[in-house]
Amino acid sequence: MPHSSPPLPTAARPARPVTAEQGFLRAWAALVPAALGVAYFLWRAPDVDLPRLQLAGTAAAAKEVYDGHAPAFRDALVAQMVWVACGAATLLLVFQIGHHAYSGLRGRQVSHWAMVATFAGAVFGLVENGLLVGALRVRGRVDDWPFATATALETVKWLLLGASTVIGVTVWATTVSRAGRGMRRKAADAEDTDADDTAPSPHSEHSAHTPEVIPPWPVAEADGRVWPTGVAHPHTEPGVPSAHWRYQSTTAPGRRHAKLGFCVSGGGIRSATVTLGALQALRRSLREARYLVSVSGGGYTVGAMQLALNETLTSRDVFTPGSPEEDHLRRHSKYVADGTGQWMVALGVLLRGLLASLFLLAAATGTVGLVLSWAYHHVPVTDLTQLAEPGIRFCSHCTATPARPSFRDPAVWTVAYALVAAAGIWLLWLAAYVWDRADRVARRLATAFQTFVLLTLALTAVVFVLPLLAWSAVYLQTRNQVSRPDATVGAGLTVLITYGAALVGTLWRRRQTVRTGLGKVMDVVRGRSGLSRAVPNGLLQYLTVWVVLVVLVAVFLLILGWTTATGWAWPLWMQICVPAVLLFIGSLLDQTWMSLHPFYRRRLASAFAVRREILPGTEGTQVARPYDFATETTTLSEYGARKPHFPQVIFAAAGNLSGSERTPPGRRAVSYTLSHDYVGGPDVGYACTACLEQRSKRHIARDLTVQSAVAISGAAFASAMGAQARAFQMLFALSNARLGSWLPNPGALAAQGSAPRWPAPPTPLIRRLPYLLREVFGRYPMDDRLLLVTDGGHYENLGLVELLRQGVRTAVCIDASGDIPPFATTLAQAIALAHEELGIVITLEDPTDLVPGGGDPLKPPNVLSELNTRLSRTAVIKGTITYPEDLDIDGERGRHGTLIVARTTLTKDLPYDLLSYAAAHPVFPHDSTSDQWFDHRQFDAYQTLGRCMGERVQELLDGVEAS
Repeated sequence: MPHSSPPLPTAARPARPVTAEQGFLRAWAALVPAALGVAYFLWRAPDVDLPRLQLAGTAAAAKEVYDGHAPAFRDALVAQMVWVACGAATLLLVFQIGHHAYSGLRGRQVSHWAMVATFAGAVFGLVENGLLVGALRVRGRVDDWPFATATALETVKWLLLGASTVIGVTVWATTVSRAGRGMRRKAADAEDTDADDTAPSPHSEHSAHTPEVIPPWPVAEADGRVWPTGVAHPHTEPGVPSAHWRYQSTTAPGRRHAKLGFCVSGGGIRSATVTLGALQALRRSLREARYLVSVSGGGYTVGAMQLALNETLTSRDVFTPGSPEEDHLRRHSKYVADGTGQWMVALGVLLRGLLASLFLLAAATGTVGLVLSWAYHHVPVTDLTQLAEPGIRFCSHCTATPARPSFRDPAVWTVAYALVAAAGIWLLWLAAYVWDRADRVARRLATAFQTFVLLTLALTAVVFVLPLLAWSAVYLQTRNQVSRPDATVGAGLTVLITYGAALVGTLWRRRQTVRTGLGKVMDVVRGRSGLSRAVPNGLLQYLTVWVVLVVLVAVFLLILGWTTATGWAWPLWMQICVPAVLLFIGSLLDQTWMSLHPFYRRRLASAFAVRREILPGTEGTQVARPYDFATETTTLSEYGARKPHFPQVIFAAAGNLSGSERTPPGRRAVSYTLSHDYVGGPDVGYACTACLEQRSKRHIARDLTVQSAVAISGAAFASAMGAQARAFQMLFALSNARLGSWLPNPGALAAQGSAPRWPAPPTPLIRRLPYLLREVFGRYPMDDRLLLVTDGGHYENLGLVELLRQGVRTAVCIDASGDIPPFATTLAQAIALAHEELGIVITLEDPTDLVPGGGDPLKPPNVLSELNTRLSRTAVIKGTITYPEDLDIDGERGRHGTLIVARTTLTKDLPYDLLSYAAAHPVFPHDSTSDQWFDHRQFDAYQTLGRCMGERVQELLDGVEAS
């Protein structure tokens, strides 16, 4: 049963382990051992080639390195031992204090494993240098094993310490930043001033009865860690069954159960026009409803109504037939682009985003390759020196191919030893299961097995994969005699085919209106009706996307390999410019604003965000004037507030999560709603909308608006689309042809509020390059400060589940989702999800009445046979809603309700003009959602269909009210 106004969480705040001042001082003090170690090494170590000795592998090879200079090499090895020990001490101190600086699971986990890697790397380094010092003291013949062992340990040491150092720098900078911010906040509190970037706390209230943050229900990961920690969920009554249904039924504070609610489905401009007609016919009941949940295209119209309402224009008059705002919408139904000029702008925006994305990703790949190149140059685990000279020469007459990389035998054996160790631990792990009392041993062996598997993979990449990749890039360059013009042309072709694939992926109009004789024959052979061909499968589209993804992956791998082979030999200005440009652009550009989201929001606003005004100096002449988003930000808390005699609007979107802690396998999306009071959902928590607007910086705050909520709820193609094909999602991320936005994560805010105050980070100022990389690799952790929020259809495309979560006795669903007949798949999925998430049972009355072909045929049937196969018995059906617990509506309790579903399908009693349009357009009323360019005939047809559906629904509502 939906619950309203849950009580304030009362979990006790955990003890503060470290103050901000202590954390700041300890972070700086941690640098002292490393500074002393570096100073000692520079003071005591002679100028000798230590890496060459450490990687010699045999006594003969080592003899060639140190011959005649054994004492100098011994001194250098001892000095490096001191350096490694001091550096490891610094890293361990940094990770120890950094463990307190992170309030999320991932930060603490990374700090823990980095400490383990640092300790292991330091031990390997000390043992390695100790072996070499002992071998250099031996007079006479020396065995090979000390040098072979030293090479193996050197390979592992630099792998572990190199990765730990990169992580350590990040953790140290984060610790100093958060501790410094905590000190400033403490000083500001002492002066009784409010810090602008204070994270909302579940213990502070913005009103008498409504908390700022409602945390999500805690979940445990595979290793037993619970998130969020230190907070209590409102519904924690002991002994109450069906906990999953109870926490999923949690809605935002202050919302109460209601008699009537509406939900309108997604479906782009098709759903927007159907919703317009339906709500016009349902105006009387709409004025009495408590909730109006919209998804995607349905939100276009709902948001337009919300923004058009003001002190002078009431719900009785807004968007009436023939009104200025309806006329404006009809004239702008091709909202994405109408005319050559707008098309050029739209295609240009897509190209701009593509170039920016590919440039940033190429710069990031080049920077990584540059770092790897210097690493292999100074510590040649596999010698790549010979690749630099042919690699940096771009000429059309160079034919000499580079020699294959020379793998060091001890390094190769190191990979084999790690693999054997992993296999041995795996066998011990299996044996531990035979002994029932060895659970703890088995868990430790499982952790050790995973660790050695990761170590083996990392060693394989360092010793084999990256060197072979570098050699392959240079080999292909010299083999094909690639010149600089050739490389430029190749880059241009890559951009061109990616651009074309992005257009195919987003603008594919899957419509087939021309029926050929061959098509009819194939229909008979396959036993398929004409209706099923209205939306053919996109196999060619899917193959195109995969081909482009393969090309892009190959290009980025070649860039990585080439920079790894040649980076250390680049001119100095290039080595400075590539990471500098990446740092400058990646840290200053908001990745969401580089995508199509701002363009999409602006184009939607041009058609739907209007209000009626009287022209000055006229005798009451009224016009629909668009909002100017640049000068008037339509904040959700103000412009989305509930208007008199109009329901509360809830824009249903989807919060994307990776992993299976919060979502069942394959779903990858949870409910995320935006309304004037709260944003969020039961799986991510709820946060006060006004509080987020005040505490978010400009880029994120501008996405907490009515116009942005409409655009985000309709972000159909994005880098995360719930259970839909991953190939499309990756293409959209790489090509920047993506919608959606990164919005605050209420669950992270709740966890930060329960953590020690100084580590709690504020909401990011902008969404930098790491957020683009998360979209490329599909990583959306549940404890991140921001969530990628996209189309509500990626969770549930009707908004029905969200409406039932509010607890309504009568639910009206306008389904214009455009499912492929015969069954209403989206409705079936919503019914199943309502039972799975909320424990609600929905029983439909005569659902087969919606199936096309089951209606009474039009006469003469031989002439209208094609149209008769598309007629349903009715477009509106009823059902019974059974809640798992009683609703409380104005003192009346009960758990049963009524569901009314109106679906876009053809019936015999439709107006003559609509039947005529349907006969001439076999796709109607199932035009693809990718068709967002409606002409006036499409607009009128779908609006008329929606109005007919609404009139039938109103008749049923009158009957329900009378009963």
